[in-house]
Amino acid sequence: MKSKRLSRFVLPCLLVLFGSAFSVSVESAETASVVTHGPLLGEVTSSSVRIWARTNGPGTIEFHFGKDPASLHGVSEKIETTAAHDFTGWTTLHGLDPDTEYVASVFIDGNPAGVPATFHTLPDSNALRDQKHNPRGLFNFSFTFGSCANQNPLHGIGPSLPTYATFLDKHADEVDFQIMNGDWLYEELRTTPVDVWAEKQGVDGEQLPEVVRDMPTIVGVWENYKLYLDRGTNLSAWHRKVPGFFTFDDHELVNDIWGAGSTGRRNRRAVFRDIGTRAWLDYLGWANPVAYPHTVHHGQATLTAESDVLVDPEADFTSLPLDEMLNLHVHWGTPEAGVNDLRYDDDALGDPNSRVYEIREVLDKHRVRIFPVPTADGKVHYSIGRRSYGSFRVANCEFFLLDTRGARQMHDTSRPHQPNLTMLGMDQRKWLMESMDKSDADFFFVVSSVPFMIPHRGAGGFEA
Repeated sequence: MKSKRLSRFVLPCLLVLFGSAFSVSVESAETASVVTHGPLLGEVTSSSVRIWARTNGPGTIEFHFGKDPASLHGVSEKIETTAAHDFTGWTTLHGLDPDTEYVASVFIDGNPAGVPATFHTLPDSNALRDQKHNPRGLFNFSFTFGSCANQNPLHGIGPSLPTYATFLDKHADEVDFQIMNGDWLYEELRTTPVDVWAEKQGVDGEQLPEVVRDMPTIVGVWENYKLYLDRGTNLSAWHRKVPGFFTFDDHELVNDIWGAGSTGRRNRRAVFRDIGTRAWLDYLGWANPVAYPHTVHHGQATLTAESDVLVDPEADFTSLPLDEMLNLHVHWGTPEAGVNDLRYDDDALGDPNSRVYEIREVLDKHRVRIFPVPTADGKVHYSIGRRSYGSFRVANCEFFLLDTRGARQMHDTSRPHQPNLTMLGMDQRKWLMESMDKSDADFFFVVSSVPFMIPHRGAGGFEA
């Protein structure tokens, strides 16, 4: 089907204010929610699509959608945008017709806000089945895939992103979805102080969300995402038109993050995993189907030297699905924890207890037994990771979106064939093999941010 062109009208209005009404109106205007980013499109099926937006502060948004931009009669659930997610929010639009063009717009207080998104649903196999000619209801579809949308002029060509300009101009109406296979983001603004973020977003510094208190460097990753959406106008426009799936590689977290799954490893980059993952969930990861829907657990705890017990009086470890999560990390604790710079890789700089830990036993709501044994007394910031992999099916094809960083063990270049070393983690590997065994798809697409068939090493001798 040909794309419909949307017409946008700006309706000028004249507001005359008198006396005390002026201050009231100005105050209302200053506190009113507006859309700063989005909409962006995520997983699409024959009857649904995921959709996301961000506001400038706390607010309530909903998405109105329909086949005609003048008649957006479909209305989503209401979504609260809060500081705990950097004022982002998403939902799934259900009940859509297959193989149909739609328009979706963010609404605030009953009024459209921002630029609308346009998208096309997938065909429905059930509607295409023909006993003689197409008993399985197969159909053709197309998608794009790629990675590395580097906007940093130090390592790339800057924010112009001409590939996306070409995509928009020549191919946006030809593809059904995109797979962005990692490195959508490259590290910038990572040292943004919490007080600067709070003032910019209008957040009371005395009432910071728990995620910021527990993982303060997350605000720099949030700022990084907003910078990329602001500068990458071609990129933002593409995601408003073409539904996307997103894996993360290293730069969404931090460059060359290795060994996050290796118990005992002490490394600044390895223990940034969950901070980067949580920000990725807020800005990109929401778009994906997942095998396990849990988020990152985070908190502050007390450790005692030579004791293997971690104590967090605010946690309830008995309620966590630990058998469906990753291991525990104690964070590095410096403002530069998520910066791509070798100068900050000195092991002497971080919290003395910062490393990768195995959870060996849940003792009660507030205590877990960990390994290795901590080396110092002190209060620490910690997290327990989530499994960021999943799959989806289109016609006779099944796609597996892998996480090659979350449970990745540290390699040893002197022993490249070391046994029992894993990039995926044994749990993800088991899920992948069992999912393939159970699937009746004719084609498998294994989406890995790391090449696994062609030998590859390095980025040319610099911090890519």
